[in-house]
Amino acid sequence: MRSPEAERTEESFDKPIAEWIDFERRPLLKTLGAGITLSLGSGLASARDDDDSDAEETDTTGSDAAEIDPQYGFAAPDVEAIPETLVPDHEIELHTEEPEDPENPGRPPFFHFEPTGIHVSAGDVVQFTPESPDHTITAYHPAQGFQQRVPDGVPPFSSPVLNAGSAWLYEFTEAGVYDVYCGPHHVLGMAMRIIVGDFGEDDVPDYEDTFEGSDDPPLLAPFSTEFLEHELNATTEGNEDCEWAWLTPHEILAAPALDPATIQDQGTVPFEDVLADIDRFADELPDRDEAEETAPTVQVRDHPEHGDILVDSDEMTLYMFDQDTQGESESACYEDCADAWPPLTTDTIAAGDDVTADLETFERETGEMQVMANGWPLYGFAQDDAPGDARGQGSNGVWWVLGPDGTPIRSDSNE
Repeated sequence: MRSPEAERTEESFDKPIAEWIDFERRPLLKTLGAGITLSLGSGLASARDDDDSDAEETDTTGSDAAEIDPQYGFAAPDVEAIPETLVPDHEIELHTEEPEDPENPGRPPFFHFEPTGIHVSAGDVVQFTPESPDHTITAYHPAQGFQQRVPDGVPPFSSPVLNAGSAWLYEFTEAGVYDVYCGPHHVLGMAMRIIVGDFGEDDVPDYEDTFEGSDDPPLLAPFSTEFLEHELNATTEGNEDCEWAWLTPHEILAAPALDPATIQDQGTVPFEDVLADIDRFADELPDRDEAEETAPTVQVRDHPEHGDILVDSDEMTLYMFDQDTQGESESACYEDCADAWPPLTTDTIAAGDDVTADLETFERETGEMQVMANGWPLYGFAQDDAPGDARGQGSNGVWWVLGPDGTPIRSDSNE
């Protein structure tokens, strides 16, 4: 079956939509996937036929006979009522992310899957959980009027419209690349990619780097920003130089972060990584370097043996060294000692909640800036593997953890 856009030629875009809207072309909103009207309060029908509704409702009661249909999946109006026999292997959330300042929005809302890319094994069950209402999970398929973007033989699966607090489960049985979208918010860029099974570059399908004729003509690929802006400007004579403000599914699926090899390597790709690949929304991302600089350099965490102690930004235990002199702004630990007891170094200091010790830095002989708490240089211990470890406590009678005020806690030595 050919896509409804397949017959369009480059020349056809020069003819205003109003001239053919009642003839051989679809109305504008249908051309755009009806996403705008549906997102305002969707009346989109369930993906299943009415005749199947009773059977679907029966399946959601939690009976042992509940199964995941290859086309309609398994819908649970209450996420807490999913039968124990249908325990999912993965979960994907569906989000509506408003601008931080609704009264002065610098961008439109983002509608997105989280994660936006995921790698699963053949036969895995994925649970889709909407955090906001009015979402679907629908396959790109000729039966839905789109270019096929799922493996051959996979039916045109779709969920019903989901409310917040509900869930939809689907079993991905065939290996391959699956591109899916949210019906009500498709035109607003809500799409994602699921990689099922392990495969190499030669196994990647051709549709992975195309989007309904994106190569011919390249600037008028349906659901690209250029296509949508053209449709806006052609709707009436009053529109001129309109710019599409929202994300587009073409931008999402073309993002390098959603390359199948990347998804397969990382396991999951968050929406933030996809957004970072889209230049016009780069300013909406948090400054990661700035975020790291403001993370607490020294924090307080409760230890089961030693009570509240100082830890670093990764919650690893910190120590002081009795051979240092309190308040002298110098270290007695270098070379082999520093390999075993790496100094806590940073260019900036940020104290976490409950840290009452004065935090300062001094320059080591190596040029690094080492952190001091209450005048004591701070160190980690190479043999601590995870937060909560304090294997260095009392080592050789000279290494000690510290309390929130920077006072050494000299308890029994580790033997």
